[in-house]
Amino acid sequence: MSKSQPQIAGIGNPLVDVLASVGPDAPGKHGLTVGEMHLVDAATAKALYADIGPGIQQSGGSVANTIAHVGDMGLKGTFLGKVAGDDLGGVFRRDMAALGIDVPVPDQADGTATGHCVVMVTPDGERTMSTYLGACECLAPDDLPETLPSETAILLVEGYHFDTPHGAANVARAVELARGVGARIALTPSDAACVDRQRAAMLALIEGECDILIGNELELAALSGAQDPMSALHWALDHVRTVALTRSENGALLADGGPVVEVAAQPVPKVVDTTGAGDAFAAGFLSALALGKDVAEAGRAGASLAARVIGHFGAREAGTAA
Repeated sequence: MSKSQPQIAGIGNPLVDVLASVGPDAPGKHGLTVGEMHLVDAATAKALYADIGPGIQQSGGSVANTIAHVGDMGLKGTFLGKVAGDDLGGVFRRDMAALGIDVPVPDQADGTATGHCVVMVTPDGERTMSTYLGACECLAPDDLPETLPSETAILLVEGYHFDTPHGAANVARAVELARGVGARIALTPSDAACVDRQRAAMLALIEGECDILIGNELELAALSGAQDPMSALHWALDHVRTVALTRSENGALLADGGPVVEVAAQPVPKVVDTTGAGDAFAAGFLSALALGKDVAEAGRAGASLAARVIGHFGAREAGTAA
């Protein structure tokens, strides 16, 4: 597909991340597993927010971060997800608008708060996330626009969105809109625990409409049942044409209907915070594919953006002190 000015669309859970550095024992004190995402209720989210002290506020959510990075790279994008008309919803919309990202879904107006994610960053750079979905859970197919921009080259689906009440129906409608403008469909499984919760829904997408699968070793192992990265990669290639299997400091394994390509991770002088590294890789990778680059070039673009993110605090470079 050749489009002079490609765009990337995404559907997922729009959140405002609240990030703070904590001691190594802080996640355990709250019964949290280091490095995982935990779904919490409003009361727990409020207690965590109060406990971590001053942090950085920034629009977030996995696919929202990816689409924001697409804006950083000079491409336009569309994000499909619901926030409320509250202060945190304003933070989200302002951040996305500043990057040229359209959010064409109306605000939730029934008093449900904008979803937010308390991110504890331990000294090893790992991030432990506690997510209150809030307005994210209110998105329904009727909230989605009638069409996507004709320049949309790829729609990225967030695994976490399957956790919401209308998630599968929303994804099906978004896929229909994307196919209507000739876009490819990509899936990021989000994390291994999400795969455990939503494996059937993800497999249905992978075995049906999915063209591109982007995930790390744990996510693809959970999906495939494979015991090693190469086996997981080949399992994925039995279902989709294009696969990116990321392996943190060990780089990524990539394939696009041809031989498997290995791309090295880019050196990072100091790992400050791994928040959003996978989201950034997806942005670089998908943007390059949309621009007609081959899979190796796309992998290098993803690795470059991921390295940039790991070297600073937060999933992106801008933020507002909480």
